[in-house]
Amino acid sequence: MNKNNSLPDHGFKINEFESRLNSAHKKMHKYDLDALLLTTPHNFRYFTGFDSYFWESPTRPWFLIIPNNKQPIAVIPSIGRSALEKTWIKNIQIWQSPNPEDEGISLLANVINKIQNKYGSIGIEMGKESTIRMPLKDYFDLQNKIKGFSFVDGSKLIWELRLYKSREEIQKLKFICKTASEAYENLPNIIGINETERSICNKLKIDLIKRGADHIIFMSCASGTIGFDQIIYDPTDKILDKGKMMFIDTGTTFDGYFCDFDRNFAFGSVNDNVKKAYEASWNALTQGIQIAKPGKKCSDIYKSMNEILIEAGSAGNGIGRMGHGFGLQLTEPPSIMLNDDTILEEGMTLAIEPVYEFKSGNMLVQEEDIVITASGNEIITTRSPNEMPLIR
Repeated sequence: MNKNNSLPDHGFKINEFESRLNSAHKKMHKYDLDALLLTTPHNFRYFTGFDSYFWESPTRPWFLIIPNNKQPIAVIPSIGRSALEKTWIKNIQIWQSPNPEDEGISLLANVINKIQNKYGSIGIEMGKESTIRMPLKDYFDLQNKIKGFSFVDGSKLIWELRLYKSREEIQKLKFICKTASEAYENLPNIIGINETERSICNKLKIDLIKRGADHIIFMSCASGTIGFDQIIYDPTDKILDKGKMMFIDTGTTFDGYFCDFDRNFAFGSVNDNVKKAYEASWNALTQGIQIAKPGKKCSDIYKSMNEILIEAGSAGNGIGRMGHGFGLQLTEPPSIMLNDDTILEEGMTLAIEPVYEFKSGNMLVQEEDIVITASGNEIITTRSPNEMPLIR
């Protein structure tokens, strides 16, 4: 089915991980950090290549220590040894788990206490769009067990690395965005009036998998007559009869990397107010894409799109932003919003997402994914048609 969309290899060559590690080492000295402690699946995967959804089990924590001058050290539950040995990580230390009395904390503290202490600081995931994946009690116990080190926020460093995608990462992002674009384009051929949200989304999911996607992590859906009151809920058994419109947004992955964009469909006919909102959001998106280039700010994109939307009659923006980064996670920094002055640079990825809001509070959203290039940007989704697709 993917004759014109050749499947990239899964995984990366070792030099990709070595490059990430070297960049992390340099930044740790810049921020006066002796090491990074990583506990969440996306950051763990970024530095190791470990591909597993076993993280959905909360029983066992996983830890990765990256000293500022050495190879990473994985401190993991015993069940994970063989799987992690398939990656490039060589230093793997395990504890027998489950062990509720001590889920690796003593072993982890022992590893940290052997790290060369120059700055007295360990960076952890405690800042913006980050979290620490271990019980809070265990975190306090770890603080008490380590000697001469303090935990400080390492999130800024981590996002400085992940914000810029490598050529190999972009190849995977292009594939999944093209794959999802083709599935969206094919959807009107396999659905009809009087189907349910759930039935339609299930058909889309099946098509995505057939075309080479690995996982459909996120697929939200909404339906109504004039816009939608939400854009994040799972599909329901509501029927799409004549006069209804439907919104689908998907975060589908290939090799861990997300696309994130939506499409709108009308059933039988399109209301004039909906036509106006669709045209306005499409034009705003076009403008946002044109603005997105090196040297511009995220706030510049927001302002340029918002002017078009307000002029066309949009009542505001209850969502708060009109786009964001994406990559190993469905949403990543930066945010396309009025107070985010992040300067765009080559290698950043953005999901640009203008929102037209009706007076009722309902909304109509359009979205495309782009990569910032040296001279501008590349749209890696296939643009939606400038008129809402009609299901007859």
